[in-house]
Parts: sequence; structure tokens; C-alpha cells
Amino acid sequence: SAEPANAAGEGKVKVSVVDAESGEPIPVRMHLKNSQGKPVIPRGTVSWKDHFIVDGEITLKLRPDDYTFQVERGPEYKIRHGNFHIERRAEDHHEIAMHRFVDLSKEGWWSGELHVHRPPKDIELLMRAEDLHVAPVITWWNERNIWANQTPPTSLMKRFDDNRLYHLMAGEDEREGGALLYFNLHRPLPITGSSREYPSPVKFLDMARESADAHIDIEKPFWWDMPVWVATGKVDSIGIAHNHMQ
Repeated sequence: SAEPANAAGEGKVKVSVVDAESGEPIPVRMHLKNSQGKPVIPRGTVSWKDHFIVDGEITLKLRPDDYTFQVERGPEYKIRHGNFHIERRAEDHHEIAMHRFVDLSKEGWWSGELHVHRPPKDIELLMRAEDLHVAPVITWWNERNIWANQTPPTSLMKRFDDNRLYHLMAGEDEREGGALLYFNLHRPLPITGSSREYPSPVKFLDMARESADAHIDIEKPFWWDMPVWVATGKVDSIGIAHNHMQ
């Protein structure tokens, strides 16, 4: 389990992260560990399990100790490793330059992630930190639906930074036979209340196909029901680089 950073810490280090070529601050994902190898998560950061987001700069308040870190910004930047030592009442500054070794968007390839279960309020920062350009956000799946008590925005497609897009109505039907991901719909499918086996996911697959804009993805190729879903002729894609690779 992760250890919260000590808000009344006895030492400080300001961490600045810049793009090595432009010198401009950039957001990144940081994995920070103490001398026992335990992840440290600063309070108030956008985080998940063993890492948090640094939005260009952060001041860390930490107990005296030796710390190691790993900083990433998607697969087009080199991963940076480093360490620093925190002493009682001391203040330090650590600058990290991130080196991009390929820019695939210039070659017509755009980075995307289809399986996103993160709060919509954090999506833009997360996309910048992972250098993602496309990310449908799963806001309804199985028994959870964030739109049950709020009205969806009029415009479900959001664009920022000129070339980054995310859609707020992605969904997932994940049950005994596997998971189907639904994109570009205008409202959630009525999957709430379904059991592990009934009704068949094909019922909702048929409902989604009533929308001309729908894109339906088999979330992984090894799900038990995958051959049946392919045989319907109603799916558009299958996830190959999926989260079980982690």
C-alpha cells in the first residue's frame, strides 16, 4: 500500500519537469518510493495506486530519507530514473528534463487509450501526462452510471490542446463471458440489473447497433464469449494491447 506524503514534513524538494527540447513545463506520471521501497503519494495530487501526476512542478514535503523516482510521459518519451535525499528542515530543487525520442503524430499515428476508468474532472490532466490524443471515458458500466443523478453535457465530445479529444459517454458491459466496450453513444445502455449471464450481452450489442455512430470493441481477445461476438458481425475492433499486459 502507498504511504501518504507527510504534510508536516521535515524536508522539502521542489521538482520541476520540462521538455528537454522546448524547455517548457510538462505534466508527467511520477512513481516515488522511500528507502523501504514503499510508494509515496503526496496529498492533493491526482493519483492511482503507486503513482501520481506532476503538473510541471510540485513541492514535496517528505520525511528525512533517501528516495528514488521514475518519471514517465507515455511511450514516446524516455523514462527518467533518479533519486534524492531529504534532510530535516532542508529545501532542495530537482529539475527533470524529459527527452522525446519519437513524435508519431508527425507520421500520422495518434496515441489513444480505449479502456479509461478515471474521473472526468481529471481526464485532461491525465491525457497530457500520458501524452494521449484520444480517450473515450467510461462513465457507465455494469451497476455504475455517473449519469443516473446528473444530466450529461450537451456536447459529449471534448477537444483541448488543439489535438486532444475525449468522449464522455463510453460504457462497458463486463460480465461472466467477457467485456464489450461501447463508444460514441448518446446515452447509456440499460445494462443495470443484468446478472452475470442474463440477458446475453448480444441483447445490448443489438441495441447499440441502432446508433449509426456506435463503435463496439471486444475488450480482450481471450474472453469466453469472444467467438460468438465476432460471429454476430456487429463488433468493430478487438483490444490487443490491453491491460492484462500490465
